[in-house]
Amino acid sequence: MSSTVLSTNFPALVADTYARWTLDCLVEIAYAISIDFVSRPQLYQSDGIPDDIVNLRASYGTDPDFPNTAQRQMMMTPVFGRSDGLKPDATNASAPFQIARKKLVDACVAFSERAVDSGIPMLEARVRSALIPFTAHLLASKGKSFQLSGSEIVAESDTAFQILRSSGVSEVFSVANIDGEWPLQSNDPNGATLVEAAGVALSLSGDYKLSHTKFMLLQRVAVEGARALLLVLNTDPGDEDQLLKLISQVYTWGTSLQDFQQAP
Repeated sequence: MSSTVLSTNFPALVADTYARWTLDCLVEIAYAISIDFVSRPQLYQSDGIPDDIVNLRASYGTDPDFPNTAQRQMMMTPVFGRSDGLKPDATNASAPFQIARKKLVDACVAFSERAVDSGIPMLEARVRSALIPFTAHLLASKGKSFQLSGSEIVAESDTAFQILRSSGVSEVFSVANIDGEWPLQSNDPNGATLVEAAGVALSLSGDYKLSHTKFMLLQRVAVEGARALLLVLNTDPGDEDQLLKLISQVYTWGTSLQDFQQAP
């Protein structure tokens, strides 16, 4: 989806930005590769490497399109809390996004895993009630600030994705070509292989050293979370069919997040 459409469609911007924030490790990896690009020039000889690899390294933290780690955290934490791609810490217990989401996920789990088909109206009422504070938190961010912050996240992550998908970078890490729609529209396993290989070869913090399997699980969190957020912001809770679709998607999001967090 184009940045122009995203900027005028708040639910789409929320969903897309959440997915990118969840996959923020890819920006960190791309930046590490941009440093490796000049540290080990003998490895980076292919014309298949995008010129933007230089812009990312040289402008990181000094250009609006290339916010550094602290700047991204400053923009995204008030809206989404700590990235779901990072190991939970004490801030998760106090972040409005994660508090409200937990109530909604718990309500959807209670409905989806009920032992018998009794008490359904009460379980649905619990979901509707939990939906109110979560939606209110997201809508409170609607405006120029989040629109511009989201645009920065989109611009930087697009550059990072382009670098990571490039044939020249894949060659350096002995990985087969990566699908051009990865990572948001494709779960090409070659992308996960590159993430794992970069974690082994480059100087990255522990949160960004992901195994092939763990990155695939993280990618699922990003995709399912984006789908859930679209429904959260577009669902009429009074419509039974829409509510059931929302419950199913939020349940999937919650279980995918649990699977990622429990993976070694």
